[in-house]
Amino acid sequence: MFTNLDYDCGLFWAQIQTVENRKRNKAMENLEQMKKGAVLVFDRQVLMHQTSEDQALAQEVLGLFFKHLNRLESSDWQELQLPFEMHTLRGAAASVGAVQIEDLSGHWRTLGERLETQLRQAAKAFRAAAETF
Repeated sequence: MFTNLDYDCGLFWAQIQTVENRKRNKAMENLEQMKKGAVLVFDRQVLMHQTSEDQALAQEVLGLFFKHLNRLESSDWQELQLPFEMHTLRGAAASVGAVQIEDLSGHWRTLGERLETQLRQAAKAFRAAAETF
């Protein structure tokens, strides 16, 4: 005999599985695009999901992310605490759908001296992609 708790737990588990499947599918799509030479710069669906489809909130969040990027770009990279900066950038990028920036900030240790240049290029590409938002 099933109880309400069993039913609720089953629904919760189904929701978790659905989210995990979406993440796995998105990762596979990104991998396929990268194999084709395409790089996903801005995933609008992520931003809209994070802001509950609220366009005004999405614009505000994008504005805050741009300020974050501006601060990093205008900083002296020799004086930055890279572990902290890359950790916060990766989380912020994930929240707004800045896929390429999220990836670069997640692998910053392997990029070495190329990090600053590649992040600047990714930031420029993200700004261009997000302009039409």
